[in-house]
Amino acid sequence: MAENKFYGWQILIGSFLILVIDGGLRFSFGVLIKPLVSEFSWERGAITLAFTVNMVVFACCQPLAGKLLDRFGPKFVFSVAALLTTIGLMLTSKTTSLWDLYVYYGVITAAGTSGISISVVSSTLSRWFQHLRGFVSGVAISGTALGQFLIIPLIALLLGNFGWRSTWIILGLLLSAVVIPVSLLVMRRPRSEDEGKASGAMNRKTARGNKDYPGDLSSSTYHVLRSRNFLLAGATYFICGFQDFFFVTQLIPFATDQGFAAQEASNLQGLAGLLSVPGLLLFAAISERFGRKIPLFLTFLPRLLCFALLIFSTGKPWIYTSALLFGFTLMASAPLASALIGDLYGFQNLGTLTGTIFWIHHLGGALGAYTGGFIYDQTRSYSVAFALGLILAIVAALTSISIRENK
Repeated sequence: MAENKFYGWQILIGSFLILVIDGGLRFSFGVLIKPLVSEFSWERGAITLAFTVNMVVFACCQPLAGKLLDRFGPKFVFSVAALLTTIGLMLTSKTTSLWDLYVYYGVITAAGTSGISISVVSSTLSRWFQHLRGFVSGVAISGTALGQFLIIPLIALLLGNFGWRSTWIILGLLLSAVVIPVSLLVMRRPRSEDEGKASGAMNRKTARGNKDYPGDLSSSTYHVLRSRNFLLAGATYFICGFQDFFFVTQLIPFATDQGFAAQEASNLQGLAGLLSVPGLLLFAAISERFGRKIPLFLTFLPRLLCFALLIFSTGKPWIYTSALLFGFTLMASAPLASALIGDLYGFQNLGTLTGTIFWIHHLGGALGAYTGGFIYDQTRSYSVAFALGLILAIVAALTSISIRENK
């Protein structure tokens, strides 16, 4: 009886726990901005440049993390990545100059978190769940949203009681204490007999392939990267990343500029993160019925409204409404990425191709984070950044709906 039990459910639970910690950590940088301004009198643009460096390094490491996953499996990748992230965070707590921040947080921490990222988790799950891949990835990625809800307000509380240096040490220790045991005890790649039990095995065929690459041409990675669908998906995820990390780095500084207390602003970001749980599950469920591009398109409509509201007014009710609208879509596109790429191009190089999509996403995030801080430094306002976010939401809606899926 025990031999017939499908082990993929344990993989899902482990993935969820890993992303709880990852989400709380990676989306918390905004909490750090004003304490650094207070201690060092640095400009916001200079501080968020550390996050930009982090995103660039993170993005560049995504294809490598996918390749390591393909070769060595999740147990090795998650464990080593967690250890490196902890080292980076503890070094960050020793920061005394901008260059320290850029190297410790921007490079070392980023290299570590690239190995416990959504793309690596989604690729792991896609090997275990060949049907309902979008929905199962959505369940795991909801851990990222829960992490924001639990950890970002906790960070604000720790900052108020212990200061930002001790807080970053605590974060590093917490990450290793959770991720390393889960990785070593739970995570593994499927064996041949596991693949036979995988939920609704698809006999190694794509579910909604565009037929541009018949058979298993997923091995021809170069041709995939140049294909129309991949370029459209890449453009969509670049804009998504730009908006995501503009939001997560600048929401707290923006809200406190408008009169929010630091704890209230942190609670708002945590609440927005929690609201992404029903959002990502809804869009993932829609993807199982209508394909991947329709829900991907729909994620940009609330974002369009979010930025339009902030252009209209920056009163507290509008900030709450806009933040929660954006939060509803914050993680929604993440489970769609691996499912979309698997549908279009098969599974042989899924880790590498999904890693490339998330590389593009985080390059957009790097630009978005820095652009927000830079625009504020130049204008002492976020109005231009909100207008740019509105325009990009329209562009992303158009690129996503243009992806061709055969059903």
